[in-house]
Amino acid sequence: MSVDFTPNGHGGSHPYLVHEFVSAVAENRQPAIHVWEAVRYMAMGVAAHQSALKAGETVAVPDWGDGP
Repeated sequence: MSVDFTPNGHGGSHPYLVHEFVSAVAENRQPAIHVWEAVRYMAMGVAAHQSALKAGETVAVPDWGDGP
């Protein structure tokens, strides 16, 4: 299945991650980016948002490991 994909927005990684995940499900294959790798990408964004809410305070980036 080939679908043209042009993300909108601020240029973050999440549209690409979602597109790849949905494409993998539709094509019955493993996604190119493993779920635990995607979690690591998203964790940085969550930490950045928490930091911004705290006037730029340094916050820890969670590490949930490599999964089961």
